[in-house]
Amino acid sequence: MTATAKDSSTTILHNTFWYGIESAMEVVVLLGTSVLVARALGPTKLGYFSYINFFVSVVTTTSGTGLSTATRKYMSEFLALERPGLARAVYMLAHRYQLLGALAITALGLGFVVLWGEPGFKLMSSILIVAIIPGVMSWVPAQANAALQDLAPNTLSALGYMVVYALVILLTLHFHWDLVGVASAQLIGRTVELVLRTTPVERKLRKMPLEPLEKDVVHRIRRFCIQALGLQLLMSVVWDRSEMVFLRRFSDYTQMAFYSISFGLSNNLQMAPRVLGGATGITLMAEASRDKTRVTSMMDNVCRFLLLVVLPVNLGAAAIAVPAIHAIYGGRYFGAGVVMMVAALLSIPRAFQSLPEVLMRTADRQDRTLVWYGITGVVNLLLDWVLIRRYGAVGAAYGNGLAQTFGVMAIWIQARRIYDFHLPIKSTLRLGAAAMLMAAVAYKLSRLWIGLPGLIGSVAVSALVYVVLVRLFGGLEASDRDRLTPAGDKMPGLMRRAFLATIAFVTPAGA
Repeated sequence: MTATAKDSSTTILHNTFWYGIESAMEVVVLLGTSVLVARALGPTKLGYFSYINFFVSVVTTTSGTGLSTATRKYMSEFLALERPGLARAVYMLAHRYQLLGALAITALGLGFVVLWGEPGFKLMSSILIVAIIPGVMSWVPAQANAALQDLAPNTLSALGYMVVYALVILLTLHFHWDLVGVASAQLIGRTVELVLRTTPVERKLRKMPLEPLEKDVVHRIRRFCIQALGLQLLMSVVWDRSEMVFLRRFSDYTQMAFYSISFGLSNNLQMAPRVLGGATGITLMAEASRDKTRVTSMMDNVCRFLLLVVLPVNLGAAAIAVPAIHAIYGGRYFGAGVVMMVAALLSIPRAFQSLPEVLMRTADRQDRTLVWYGITGVVNLLLDWVLIRRYGAVGAAYGNGLAQTFGVMAIWIQARRIYDFHLPIKSTLRLGAAAMLMAAVAYKLSRLWIGLPGLIGSVAVSALVYVVLVRLFGGLEASDRDRLTPAGDKMPGLMRRAFLATIAFVTPAGA
């Protein structure tokens, strides 16, 4: 590999490590606490909380995305041009506008709760609304760290959030604070995260010079933010559980709880794709700005590694979904098993969503993304209208998943018109065959070995089967050994040796 390729690989591995720790913590803490909360509250209360929290998460994500995405793009651009003073000015502009927007949205939300909120849930709803402020304000410093290609501060602040959130949840369950306690956990945790995330990045930026932004740059940032806000509104329709609105209209809180659980679990299956795609996207944006020809090899490699992980994880999860839901959540949530099966299968394309989005933002062609996600939003709403009325939560999973597939394919095609890259067909077929055979093994074993211990055993055996099948089918290339081996450097001794042995086994000789 060239020196540039090695530097890019080193940066990607560094960010993958920190992003991986953050994502793993999220899965462990949020999944663990969600199981405890679901068992304590029951499907009806959980369904109502999920319904209110849906709107809060949409507002938080939508409000945070526009300015934070612009922060990352333009800070990355000016840092690449060796203009740190302009990069600092971009951060200060975005942070100021973000604060004004967060305060205004929170005030409107509280007014809505006071005037139209259900009497028995106004306190819980108000606490969730106030949590919008720290939730929104943490986005800009997070993307500033991404522009600086250092995700360690984001991970450490996320750790603070997870510890505080889990502690308040445990206190809530012990003292029976019910939904108010669950909402308070979110508010307190996000506040701690904001403080831990903002302090180090601002300390780092204060060491940089400050240059005034020219009017044309401010105009570009505003235009980019408007497009990003539009995209996030559409993403909230396509990706962020707009199905909850239709379920509320045509179904009941139990079906809402089933879909919420399944959506959350299928989202957790995206941990590895988020880690690899997010870490690669940071470097991909910088490299595409410098040298357009680097995109081809980077996309080919990252797609192969995504396939290596997402196919067995999602197909395996679909295979064991029904017994897993029963064993983990209990008999009251048995109906969520089929919903989870559909969600796991149809969320596979989502693993490939972030990469073409990054390329479209880098090329400043968010307008095309906006158009196609608008079309995808219409497709999603039509599918929801037809399927949820008849099939409830299962129909919601089909509607969301099919719309995801359409949207990812559309944006993939648009990005290919600008950059030269493709999906590695041979790797897709070979890794797909290995994953399907592994899923068949997992399906059979999960029905033979009953209970949580049997479930764990079936997952472990299936994972070993997949490793062997990847070797037999030649799913990886010889050069992948050099790319994957450095990932084990930060692992502890025994884990590192096991990782290196696995990489040596599954990759062909001659690397």
